[in-house]
Amino acid sequence: MEEKEQLKAETALPTEDVTETSSTAVEAPVADASTEQKGANDKKGDKPMTKKKKILNGILLGVQILLVVVALILTIAMIMNPKQGEVSSAGLKLLPVLSDSMDGEREIDGVVYKGFPAGALVFATGPHAEDDYEVGDVITFEFMKDGERELNTHRIVKVEIVDGVRKYRTQGDNPNAPLDSTLKVAGSVQAVYSFHINKLGYALTWVRSGYNFIYVIIIPLGLLLLYNIYLVAQIVIEGRMKKANAVAAEQAKQAALASIDEEEIKRRAIEEYLKSQAAAKDDTPHDGESE
Repeated sequence: MEEKEQLKAETALPTEDVTETSSTAVEAPVADASTEQKGANDKKGDKPMTKKKKILNGILLGVQILLVVVALILTIAMIMNPKQGEVSSAGLKLLPVLSDSMDGEREIDGVVYKGFPAGALVFATGPHAEDDYEVGDVITFEFMKDGERELNTHRIVKVEIVDGVRKYRTQGDNPNAPLDSTLKVAGSVQAVYSFHINKLGYALTWVRSGYNFIYVIIIPLGLLLLYNIYLVAQIVIEGRMKKANAVAAEQAKQAALASIDEEEIKRRAIEEYLKSQAAAKDDTPHDGESE
């Protein structure tokens, strides 16, 4: 009996070794799968945005907003006043000041009026009914000069009734500006001054000249559009890459699980084989034993 127990002990030893080896073999794919999945997560993880990149993105966003705002303002200005010497039919008119005839102050009936310099952009409305035009109003009117129609912007300094018709005497606010030679009728008034912005008239005049509108508005907006298309394409590509990485990680996980199942099957087969071998040895007659 002692020999039989010793034989069982010797037979059990390989089983433990094989089991440990099999267990080690099973654990290895799990570790590999975990490492592989972690590497995939590290690859697809977004890197933290640096401070310099945040500042650069802020600057780019500010430039884009500024460009769009400037383009919008200039486009509206062009629509409201498309050509020099013409007044838009829109309710609000934008009129660049070309001369300094209104640059100064003028006193009328004890009231001091202040004009505006050359290069200012006048915001005007109208035309209105003839009863709305009063002394002190700044009007834009048309007149004929050398057989050509022209526009001028001066202040009404006197209202006269001539043959039952209301007419207006105008003059610039510049102290050196002479009294306009002709009386104006309501039909010649194109707009009435509301307010002005200095220097902006120069910008509008320049943009309207030649192909400057294309250089300042069309080309920059076109480049801005291309840049935003690039950003959208980059976002789409990054999204697809993240999705592909996620699919690859899932496939690696499934492959690792399949490998674990295969190793488990091998381990169990080895155990069953060793058990059967041990059982066979137990059933074998030994010397000195009777059947």
